[in-house]
Amino acid sequence: MTVVPVYRMGRHPGPESELTMTARCMDGGCVWESEPTPQPVDGVAGCVTHTAATGHRTFAVCLEYIALVTTGAAGDEEGSG
Repeated sequence: MTVVPVYRMGRHPGPESELTMTARCMDGGCVWESEPTPQPVDGVAGCVTHTAATGHRTFAVCLEYIALVTTGAAGDEEGSG
């Protein structure tokens, strides 16, 4: 039997599900980092502002969120088992 995972993205209603975006400049030696933000648009705006001020164009961007994983089997709900 082969098991094939199916991924469905849905917003978990708990407060721990907040998305956090951070970014840091990858231009050699630059130490600029964005403040963590739950709004990716704000994080992107920080990168654009940094690029306009410095000409640096390469960033490492991290989106972090809580994933609630279930198998989808009958009775596999949060709190059961």
